[in-house]
Amino acid sequence: MGCHQIPLVMGVALVLTSLPAPALPCSIPNWRPMSFPEQVVAAEIAIHARVADKLNGSYGYFPSAYRGVLQVYCVFKGGPLSANLTVDEMGQLTSCHHTKVDIGEDYILLLKRSGDTFVPDEVNYLSVAFPADQDHFNLLNRTCGLSNYTAPASTDPAFQPRCPGDRALGGTTTDCLGNSAGSERGSLGLWAAFSVLFFLMKPLWA
Repeated sequence: MGCHQIPLVMGVALVLTSLPAPALPCSIPNWRPMSFPEQVVAAEIAIHARVADKLNGSYGYFPSAYRGVLQVYCVFKGGPLSANLTVDEMGQLTSCHHTKVDIGEDYILLLKRSGDTFVPDEVNYLSVAFPADQDHFNLLNRTCGLSNYTAPASTDPAFQPRCPGDRALGGTTTDCLGNSAGSERGSLGLWAAFSVLFFLMKPLWA
């Protein structure tokens, strides 16, 4: 190899090592779809936040993978949390881990703690960055037992909706256990109580 070829070879090697890792097809045994409410219930943390910046993360391969710097408007589940949060392992890590966000956009995000940091809680191996629109807020309200948390009327942070229950940023949160499951358990319990009462009183009616 001539001396003039060495810089070319080194340049090609540098480009190859900076490319994102190949994303193999995601294959999960016994995978099944999960609705947005089901994912909220399964996740450790649920928040409404705006993406302020992207930084090089621990996974490498920036800018395909990155840390997301978030401005947290509301914590629905898993708090208390800081009003400013950094979430590692965002972006395209693999075909099974790919929660992508854009700077300046608002999202409903599902997260979890990983040691001293936060990462996406991809409970169904799909992106957990959901649009912060009224359809998703309505589902979130029903799932978490909230009353009237609405989509922002303006992109100005000063006009963002107040966190349900007058909770300050990073304040206490609801459990988001799912009202439908709770209602079903309550109905079954009531039916069982009436059944026992009927059995005990039946001899008196004979």
